[in-house]
Amino acid sequence: MKTFPSAKQERKRYILIQIDFSERIEKTFVEQLVIQAGTRFLGELGMARAGLQVIEDTWEPKNNTVIVRVGHKYVDDAKAAFALVKEFEGKKVQIHSLKVSGEINKLK
Repeated sequence: MKTFPSAKQERKRYILIQIDFSERIEKTFVEQLVIQAGTRFLGELGMARAGLQVIEDTWEPKNNTVIVRVGHKYVDDAKAAFALVKEFEGKKVQIHSLKVSGEINKLK
């Protein structure tokens, strides 16, 4: 199978987000929250194009932070989607974008 040249591959960006919630947060809650936020703002097609997904093993319950991967053209859209979240499952919640980087190691 033929591989894509590096110029054709999708460039990824990583966003460090913090979730403000009054109760204890589980990892599955975070994944559902990120997916719902992206779907509500970008739609299903936009989510597929942006490649928005939560990176495994980056959830830190102490700080309520997680790293999300997105395509470089959709960073602003993803940040807007997170900023528009006001509630999830009937409870108030806020998502703050702390940092954006091209390398995941710079955010850890």
